[in-house]
Amino acid sequence: MASPVRIRVSGFSLVELLVAVLFIGILMAGMANVFKSSVTTLSTSSEGISSARRNRMSLDLLYDDLNSAGMFLSDLSSPPKLSQANQAFYIIPNVAVPGAAADDPATADQLFFYLDDPMPFEATLTGTGAGGNAARNASELVFAGAAPTVADNTFTIDCKDASYANMIKNGRTPPNNYSYSVVFKDSWETYFVQGVPTMSGTSLTIQLGSSPDATITGVGPAGTPSKAKHIVPSSVMFFQPAQVVRYSVKMKLYDPQKATGVPCLIRDQGTWSAAGFVAVPALESIVAENVSGFKAYLSANSGTNWAGYGKTYTGLDDGWTKGIRAEVDTQLITAGRQDFVTTQGNDNWFRSIPTLVRLDITTRTATKRAEYSATPLTTAAYKDFTQSLVIVPRHFGLAMN
Repeated sequence: MASPVRIRVSGFSLVELLVAVLFIGILMAGMANVFKSSVTTLSTSSEGISSARRNRMSLDLLYDDLNSAGMFLSDLSSPPKLSQANQAFYIIPNVAVPGAAADDPATADQLFFYLDDPMPFEATLTGTGAGGNAARNASELVFAGAAPTVADNTFTIDCKDASYANMIKNGRTPPNNYSYSVVFKDSWETYFVQGVPTMSGTSLTIQLGSSPDATITGVGPAGTPSKAKHIVPSSVMFFQPAQVVRYSVKMKLYDPQKATGVPCLIRDQGTWSAAGFVAVPALESIVAENVSGFKAYLSANSGTNWAGYGKTYTGLDDGWTKGIRAEVDTQLITAGRQDFVTTQGNDNWFRSIPTLVRLDITTRTATKRAEYSATPLTTAAYKDFTQSLVIVPRHFGLAMN
């Protein structure tokens, strides 16, 4: 009888298995660190790109908006009569940000400017008068020895789109009651829209007249009768007269994880008032979020000096009149341009002085990270990104009259 065949079974010993597990553990720990580093790099890079994009978008919006500063459409020959409390262009530096937490911006500048705000469309005059009566101009009324009637102040305007027509109609509907004026481009005459227009499709039938403030403050159209017959069809532009825009930093409660809110660059708008700026809540818009700084400077010597840079003064009187505006005057006097100083009682001084406006916007990452801190092992911090816009707005340096 043959003896059984012995089969030798070979394998790893316990010691060998433990050594293998140890090396795998070391390898996995290294791979985990590499993975963590890659994820962190991706997150920080994405946050940096996002912050830079917010800066760029806000600067683009500011660029377009600043080019409208000082746009006077109601009267091309003379500027509006304003007040020291609400001038045509001014900066209040270092204004406290209400509700800011310890890691939010404590102060930021506020930028104000006046404009007649054009609507984003151009319309066409398609008819004049009411009930088949053509609108008469001033010469015809004098010749007839008659006072203007409703027909003389009635015009039909095609807005080309129902949404545009609705924009004007609803704006004049209570409780909105937004002020709208129109410019007839054939002779550049401006009129105030009185009452609520009648809408039919894309067209509006409106009554035009004088602005209620025209004889009180000198702001707004003086109204009909027209100096000349308006050509059908001629181009017509609607605009909101006497608007003031303010850029400032406010805390906005839209992140539930941040009880104090998120600091945002806000654009406010309101109709000019002699008492000061009053914003219309419905016109408020967020330009950029997670803003940790907003600074505005002026230069009348080609950027050699920047009025307001490094200064701590604040308020309309100390920060603007005796501060930034006085610095601009010093720059002009030093350059031998005494005749252009801003404090000669001309609140529209910027129309005669090609002044550089510099805006520095600093945005931060959405979250704090240890990687952004000077002491990464113990604290977390935001990372800031600053970009600047330097511009001579389109209507600066264009003397009127």
